[in-house]
Amino acid sequence: MKVIILSKTDYKEKDCIFNAISENEYLSFQAKGAQENKSPYVWLNNPLTVADVEFLQDGRYKHKVLKSAILVSTPFIKKEENLDYYFATSILLELVKNAVDDADKHETYNEIIEAMSALKSKKDALIVVLIFIARLLKISGIALQVDKCVHCGSTKDVVAFSFNDGGFVCRNCESSETVRDLTTTQMKMIRAIFKAKDYTCIQDNEYERADEIYLLNKFKLYIDESLGVNLKSLNLLLK
Repeated sequence: MKVIILSKTDYKEKDCIFNAISENEYLSFQAKGAQENKSPYVWLNNPLTVADVEFLQDGRYKHKVLKSAILVSTPFIKKEENLDYYFATSILLELVKNAVDDADKHETYNEIIEAMSALKSKKDALIVVLIFIARLLKISGIALQVDKCVHCGSTKDVVAFSFNDGGFVCRNCESSETVRDLTTTQMKMIRAIFKAKDYTCIQDNEYERADEIYLLNKFKLYIDESLGVNLKSLNLLLK
């Protein structure tokens, strides 16, 4: 079974308890001796590592116990230092750990695989994060309406995008309380991000970095207000 490592906790003197997701579940397992530098499984200590694991079939233990593990992929890249890449991987990890219910975490498995592949291929890291956030919002049940007016359902004469209202607003439904704080380009970006079929369909340099940063900040505030999650890794990127 392939899993993605999300976090680990030291257990007893030399063991670790790892929290991970597969395509079907969120799970925890014990790896004996994984705290030791000479352990054959020391690489499991790196979050977002993908491993093919097998567990002991023994009911005596409190946790599933690792029998064997094969490294499938690592989040580390042996290329020139890329700060956007490291910020992006930190944001992806924090989003899955803190902004998704445990029961739904496994639904992010393929998203993580695809997003990490795009990041390693040097795709625009900020666009990858924006698409990941859009898909995570759908999983969390707080997706934004980008196909029509969130109030009346009209697809015509859309004039604003309101995070407070939850999506696009048409001229007929616009009120004095509607906040117009996105440019036309940023509104097009939001629709493109939510409608993206994969993490590579938006071309590099298609949008200005300043617009990407602005939308990331808007999403950060939306996630904080909707889910009560303060994304510390995103705070660092936005500084």
